[in-house]
Amino acid sequence: MDLIGGYLLVVMALFVANIALMLGNYNLGNLKVIILSLICSAITFAIMNASSLLNGQLSFLSDYFSYLFLAITIIIFVSIVYYIRRDDFKIPFYSISLAFVISTVLLSSQANLDFLSMALYSLLVFIILFVVYQLTKLLHHAKRQYPVVIGEYMSLFSILMFIFALTYDSTKALDYSMFSPFLILTPTYQLIYVIIGIIVVLVVGVLINDTRGK
Repeated sequence: MDLIGGYLLVVMALFVANIALMLGNYNLGNLKVIILSLICSAITFAIMNASSLLNGQLSFLSDYFSYLFLAITIIIFVSIVYYIRRDDFKIPFYSISLAFVISTVLLSSQANLDFLSMALYSLLVFIILFVVYQLTKLLHHAKRQYPVVIGEYMSLFSILMFIFALTYDSTKALDYSMFSPFLILTPTYQLIYVIIGIIVVLVVGVLINDTRGK
């Protein structure tokens, strides 16, 4: 996995989890969730496959991804404010879905993705969407109101994207010949570990609150 592929993995996982949390406002059966997850996975695969063909035409974009992360930060922050103050998730849902599509197109156009990689990314979309939606059934019983729980997640999302925006240029300029591919010091893997840690903390916190609050 190259650096852009690592960013694509983290951004895609965050966006899909956010979309699944918002879908938690609907009471969908498991069959509908599976079908929806399959559709999203297929669409993601098609988007990555199409955008990977644009690598030559859009090669200059890799120098400006810090602005992409900053734009994502702004979109998420505005969505948080709108979602919390208006108690309406539809417009934030559409804006986040559109941002997900645009980000996937731009990042995958610069990532070195083969057919297997695109299939694995699409499988990741299916798994995250299905699993996170199942977790929303538990989140509805948390002490805090559901919109607040989603707002907390989106806040972490926007903070991480802002960090990406600030550090992208310096991270890209690193000499990767200094790193062994599987060392924890490699920035790409650090980013993945950070988001995995955030998700674990969120899930454990919800489980503790649910246990204590019965």
